Amino acid sequence: MSENMVRCGRCHEVFDTELGPCPKCGTPYKAPAIQAPFEGLFTERYGAAAPEPVAPGAPVAPRGRDRTTYLIWGGVGLISAAVVLALLFSLGLTGGLGATPGPVHEVAPAALPAATLPPTVESTLSQLNDVDFSAHVTIDGRIVMTAEAGGKAQTIVVQFDGIVSGGNQWGTLKVGSKVQEIMVVNGDAYVRTPPTGKWSGVTTVPSYKIICPLFGLKDDNYLAMAGQETVAGQALNHMRSTHWWSPELSRLALYDLSSLRLTPDVQSLDIWSKADGTPVSATYDGTNMAGNTTLFGLHVEYKFSDVGVAQTIAAPGAGWTSSPGPNYGSSASPVPSAK
Repeated sequence: MSENMVRCGRCHEVFDTELGPCPKCGTPYKAPAIQAPFEGLFTERYGAAAPEPVAPGAPVAPRGRDRTTYLIWGGVGLISAAVVLALLFSLGLTGGLGATPGPVHEVAPAALPAATLPPTVESTLSQLNDVDFSAHVTIDGRIVMTAEAGGKAQTIVVQFDGIVSGGNQWGTLKVGSKVQEIMVVNGDAYVRTPPTGKWSGVTTVPSYKIICPLFGLKDDNYLAMAGQETVAGQALNHMRSTHWWSPELSRLALYDLSSLRLTPDVQSLDIWSKADGTPVSATYDGTNMAGNTTLFGLHVEYKFSDVGVAQTIAAPGAGWTSSPGPNYGSSASPVPSAK
């Protein structure tokens, strides 16, 4: 291709300048002017020059809405209205604005099912809460406290061996080396120091020395089923207290702990019963620790036998009367002498 070939600035036809003007439109070729190089600063060249005025354009009349646009939006509105009316009819809301609204039925929330324990556990609770509970009961407790808990450091062993029946009780209470026999018959209390002491009536017996009802388990929420265990070849239900249970420590220990400065912050009551709910044994553990040091500790074991066997406990006479021993069987309770 010749070096003289150029493109027409008007019709864009390519032609040879040596042959004359554009053969298509006749426009002569005009070589571009060569601009002399500018000497000076960039700002002097572009900042100082004033912009060329722009001629105002002719006003343009606003474009009117196309008729098709109105038809489209009108169709959309009609379709929307039809959908709304269809929904109203489907809901039965006919009759216009004056139509009578349908009846509103209040729905009462369904009551939550009450938590229930197995029937055998309910039976155990019922017996332990019964003031007329009948059984041979033995209690072995050990109280350990420091000066921070009880004023002075000491360890106290508490034991009870007796019978309860029909709201009455008779048994021997041993606290440390001190032994006392206690009898409660129809609300009257008697005490004596065995083995040869005489019975004497007392105005009252401290409430923590009254055996029944046991453990203060007055609510189903206080006890939960832990499972079943085999003890001495016998299948027993194992129950355990929940965090809702708040016992009276003095009654658990058969010892006055009302002045205790520190109470157990960890405690549990475990109860074992037969398949029919008859209580067999129980264990309480309560502690308050500071690191590895026991500030207060209470461990009590309970055993029940002859459960449900009514015993005769009569008011004592002036003479000496034997007490039920550790090996007291299921035979009738010896009646205190009327001498």
